[in-house]
Amino acid sequence: MKNTIFRIEGLRCDGCASTIKVLLDKEPGVKAVSVSFASGEARVLYDPGIVTEDRLAATIERPGYRVTARQ
Repeated sequence: MKNTIFRIEGLRCDGCASTIKVLLDKEPGVKAVSVSFASGEARVLYDPGIVTEDRLAATIERPGYRVTARQ
């Protein structure tokens, strides 16, 4: 398992955070997700053998948000 924190630009409300959480929860290999509007971050625990960090970033960006950093 791997844990990555994505910094996200474009979050405007808790609804935006919920949208990202729902999308990430649907990705195969994702075990846990928390998204915070206040901090502008998504924390994702996932299996790197099933899903890549790049795919998770693309999932976040699909509805129009922008990943600005990964940790």
